[in-house]
Amino acid sequence: MYDAEGCDAGGRKIETWMKLTFCLAIGSLAAQGAGSSDCAPCHRRIYNNYTLTPMAASSGKVGSGPIRESFERSRFTHGKSAIEYRVRSGKSGYSFEFGSTRDGKLRGEKRLSYFVGSGAVARSYLIDAGSFLFEAPVAYYTQSLKWDLAPGYDQYTSLYLTRPILPGCLSCHASFLDIVPRTQNSYADPPFREGGVACERCHGPGEAHIARMRSGAMDAGPGIVNPSKLSPDRRDSVCSQCHLSGDVRVMRPGRDWSSFRPGERLSDSMTFFVRAGGSPGMKVTSHVENLAESACKVAAGDRMWCGSCHDAHSMPKAGERAAWFRQKCLSCHQIDQCKETTARRKGDDCTGCHMPRNTVVDAQHVVYTDHSIPRRPRSPAATPRENGDLVPFGEGGATARDLALAYAITAQREDGAGYRERVLPLLEKTARENPEDAEVLTYLAELYRNTSRPELAIPLYERAMRLDDAQVTAFVGLGAIRMERGEHAEAIRLWTDALGKNSGLQLVRLNLAIAQWRTGDTPSALSSLEKAVELNPAFTPASGLLLRLRQTPRRPQ
Repeated sequence: MYDAEGCDAGGRKIETWMKLTFCLAIGSLAAQGAGSSDCAPCHRRIYNNYTLTPMAASSGKVGSGPIRESFERSRFTHGKSAIEYRVRSGKSGYSFEFGSTRDGKLRGEKRLSYFVGSGAVARSYLIDAGSFLFEAPVAYYTQSLKWDLAPGYDQYTSLYLTRPILPGCLSCHASFLDIVPRTQNSYADPPFREGGVACERCHGPGEAHIARMRSGAMDAGPGIVNPSKLSPDRRDSVCSQCHLSGDVRVMRPGRDWSSFRPGERLSDSMTFFVRAGGSPGMKVTSHVENLAESACKVAAGDRMWCGSCHDAHSMPKAGERAAWFRQKCLSCHQIDQCKETTARRKGDDCTGCHMPRNTVVDAQHVVYTDHSIPRRPRSPAATPRENGDLVPFGEGGATARDLALAYAITAQREDGAGYRERVLPLLEKTARENPEDAEVLTYLAELYRNTSRPELAIPLYERAMRLDDAQVTAFVGLGAIRMERGEHAEAIRLWTDALGKNSGLQLVRLNLAIAQWRTGDTPSALSSLEKAVELNPAFTPASGLLLRLRQTPRRPQ
């Protein structure tokens, strides 16, 4: 879900709800920064070991990295959408073919430009459409050596090729992103300077450290962050920036996905909310929440953290893994505490019993390690009440603004119906208290528009756009109102601006074509529809109207 979590929103219409300022770049994230190779001369052993870890290879150009995909099981069909896929490798790289099993006319092919994911479990892939990046519907699953649908795509009933790749997601897999300012998913070529998680992601900017080491001017300190020496809240924030998902995230005012720096508290950049009563199940990146549930963490408190068991710079070899983590467990536990028989100890592999690999609720075909460290295998977690209260996770607390936005985001999800009645009074109160908060204004304006009160939405949209012209949803929503009132020229202006920030807004492009046609500009309407079909040939409203206009281009009277 491309909501406050920065990820896919389950196929809902992006045009009506993507209003997340914090996912928009305020400038290039790659302008400065010391690459990992700059650290190698003084930290050669650490650098060499780190390059072999999954984190160091979590993104890149297709065909690169330590994982080599097999194409023996590269053809599959998705029954719900009736789309057959086939992934192949050729001289020009990787691509995937698609075709409908219902309609033989729907055929096409898209090139895969980059991969995301280390391949330790799976890899996703990116489509580069004229600088705009979208997630491909195909993924490679390393554990089964086969290609299948990417996470989240199983729910769709048609081909979906325009799920935007937002900085909030990509930044946990790639480093030094080069985002086109004021857009949602437009990047330079290449979109990132370093594939994988660079040293700076955990240690902070490295230029000052390198300069001080070269000059010997160490009076002001080393100029670099060592996470293990930070206070617990700041130490844990380094890992939580990518390994804490929550149910919903809300950015603090004036902060975005590039704001957090190692050494700071993550809670100063964003607030995480979870549902009271527990999570509906383990997620791919819910390691921090799971660990917080464990008896080990409860008993140890701040003494236990990710670094208690993991060395971020290296991974034990497969044959050494059980012994490695066993020694970590024995630093707190005694051997005689285990009452199981030798035969049931799985070769004295503590994690084999107490950190089993389980399925997750936000991805198919994969299993991940359960960091709640159950004493006995657990049954699947009970699903929380649909309208369970949202509560902040961890330290830092939540403001009334944070809570209002958390409910507003959750209310727009498929399972958010139980939250919708309580959203309006929270947002109205927050807007009165924060009249210059563009994000709050946009959410409230959307709520008014969706409940047939456009007269209340218009001034909020307009104010939000004046405060922050990166509020894509404000341009989209106000354009819809202008179109309904027959103000086609103004709708065209607003929607053209929105598409310049995210070219994959399919309904926006379709409505833009209709507005252009109604103003007599048939050539522009045809061009808009051709672009929509180019991005997604399965978007039948656009292809149908395109055929109609080509046959009868006259505008309506």
